[in-house]
Amino acid sequence: MRPSGSRVNQLLQQLYERGRTIAKLALLALILFAPSCGTPSQATADTVHQAWIAAIRAGDAAAAQRLADPTLPDPATFAQDAVHRMQDYLTNPTSPTGALQDVTVEAVVDGVGRSVWQFAHKRWCYRATLISSNDHWYVSRWGQTSVACP
Repeated sequence: MRPSGSRVNQLLQQLYERGRTIAKLALLALILFAPSCGTPSQATADTVHQAWIAAIRAGDAAAAQRLADPTLPDPATFAQDAVHRMQDYLTNPTSPTGALQDVTVEAVVDGVGRSVWQFAHKRWCYRATLISSNDHWYVSRWGQTSVACP
C-alpha cells in the first residue's frame, strides 16, 4: 500500500527538520571546537569551507554571510543567493533531485574546496573558492562544477 501524498509530504518535512537541526548543531560544534579556539576569523581554509557547507545546508544566510569574502561587491546577496538556491533543492517536495542523502566535503587544495551533494536522484558537485585576507579565510566563489566530480 502506497502512502498518501500528504503523508509523504509530512515525512519529507520531518526528515528535513531533523537534517536542518543536525546541520545547525554541526555548524555550532565546528565553530566551538575549531583548532583556532572557536574564532572563525582565525580558522583554517578547511574549517571555513566546512562551516560554509554547514551554513548552506542549514539554510543559515547570516552564517554564510560571515564566511563570505567581505571585498565582494555585495557579500550579503552572495551568501543569500547561495543559501536560497540550495534550500529550494533541499526543501521543495517537487524538486527533481529528491531528498538529500549525504554531503561529502573534500579538503581545500590551493584555495579550492569541493563538496559532493548526493540526492536521491542526482549527484551534484560544488566548488568553493577560498581566499586569505589579513590572516582570515573567506569564500569568494561558490557554484556547481563538473571538474573532478566523482
